[in-house]
Amino acid sequence: MQVVPSVEFPGLAILMLAWRRLTASIRSGIVMTLLRLSSAILGLMAAALLCPSESRAWGAEGHKIIALLAERLLQTGDPPVATKVGELLASDKSNSWTTADIAGEAVWADALREKSPEGRLATSKWHSVKLDADNPDLAKACFGRPALREMMPASHGPQEDCIVDKVEQFAKELRDPSTSATERLMALQFLLNLVGDLHDPLLTIERADQDGRCVAVLLPGGRAPVRLSVYWGDDLVAEAEGKNPAKAAEQIAARLTAVDIRKWSGSTPEDWARESYELAKSTVYRFPAEAGGTFSFPARKGEAESCGPVPLYRLDGAYRDRALAAVREQLVKAGVRLTYLLRENLQ
Repeated sequence: MQVVPSVEFPGLAILMLAWRRLTASIRSGIVMTLLRLSSAILGLMAAALLCPSESRAWGAEGHKIIALLAERLLQTGDPPVATKVGELLASDKSNSWTTADIAGEAVWADALREKSPEGRLATSKWHSVKLDADNPDLAKACFGRPALREMMPASHGPQEDCIVDKVEQFAKELRDPSTSATERLMALQFLLNLVGDLHDPLLTIERADQDGRCVAVLLPGGRAPVRLSVYWGDDLVAEAEGKNPAKAAEQIAARLTAVDIRKWSGSTPEDWARESYELAKSTVYRFPAEAGGTFSFPARKGEAESCGPVPLYRLDGAYRDRALAAVREQLVKAGVRLTYLLRENLQ
């Protein structure tokens, strides 16, 4: 007997995360388990709908720049791998949220969280590694680093896992020739997004501010404060590289040197996380002065504002210059390292 989900959910493997467990119960005759699991899933979906919106790290433009840069570097440096990436993405036939090119697929994992309660519950914690600001214990930030059970796909792993482990798990699946075609596509989709997230400093430090969402900053000459997460994830990206991801990737690739590529290739996701964490401490949260009062962001239509009054920091030109330089470098590093990861695991 086969249970077919009645909801449309692009990315078959994640959709089946819950439903395969239900069908397994049917096949083994455990009907009561099926009913209990069905009830639990519905309850979790309802709870997820009540959750406040989460910050997304880099906005769509940042993720697209990173992915398009990796595509250009593969096309010039390793065309066979570029072809494999293109063929794998072209096999995505169930995705109605994004385009199936590399730029669109780079934001698929964010669309999953935004549009699917199931996806939000299953994957939200995979996008960060919240290292303590004073005691950066990776094992603690990664929920004890749970191992996948034997034969379990990475897309079915526990909700409580961190970005460092998920990048390694999905990279291993790309490398393993026995990985199913569906799971291989999922691995690529997640890597295109998570490697970028790993280079967002706001996602590698715990400051009890919802990834910078609950911090207000006033820019030099600005009239209204913006969220720190928006400033780093969207505003600085647009200021640093423009609003055309394809053009930005082309310009970045043109100024990249072989020395840069060698310097930033290699190392491990854990190294990248710690590097981003240090950047968060040295630059993102190194404000020119103490908070000058508080600010309350207006709630978006249909949503509750979860932050309340938040600290307000007034930025100066020196902070802006440091931040711009950091964002430019993080986008380049992410693109180079995504290239490296794909080259190493799609041979």
